[in-house]
Amino acid sequence: AHANIIKDALRELEEAKNSDSFMEDFECEENWSDSDFIIMSPLLGMIKTSGALTKKTMDTVKKCDQLDKLRIDAIPNLFAKIPELVDDLALSLYPPLDWNVSKTEAWKLKDHMEEVITQLGEILGPDHKTWLDFMEKAVKHNTATVQGILIQHGMAQLQLGEGNQQEKEKGEAVKEVEEEGEGATENGVTS
Repeated sequence: AHANIIKDALRELEEAKNSDSFMEDFECEENWSDSDFIIMSPLLGMIKTSGALTKKTMDTVKKCDQLDKLRIDAIPNLFAKIPELVDDLALSLYPPLDWNVSKTEAWKLKDHMEEVITQLGEILGPDHKTWLDFMEKAVKHNTATVQGILIQHGMAQLQLGEGNQQEKEKGEAVKEVEEEGEGATENGVTS
């Protein structure tokens, strides 16, 4: 059922994107701008990733005899929020497209998918690591693409990763020491 909801949302958005008459049926007078189409692609990619994750998980569960019933029963609960999150993201993509709202909805879906992938790794075990890693990379790819587009349009800033954060903090500490040193020199104190 979850996979069908996701497919329906994608189908409707694709129809709306490719047909002026589809939007007229909803008495929508606004259309997407050219820049809206740029950000829609990775956002639709995120929705497609959620569908692929749902389908692959359900196919895997059907094939898994070695998993005990209790662990298998936990899996549908992981996916309970995905249709609602997909629907919220899909609705945010209709014109007039508010990029900030779409980003917020996309990040909610991203966060939940990352949580689902982590929990699936624990439930399904190492035999399924390859496809779970692939799904995780797909989520990160779409997220990075959205973030890059937002940066290009001045709607986000480049943030350093954790490894780079230590370098940034080290650089800030050096700068503070240098500024303190300049202040000491200005006050007639030298070392």
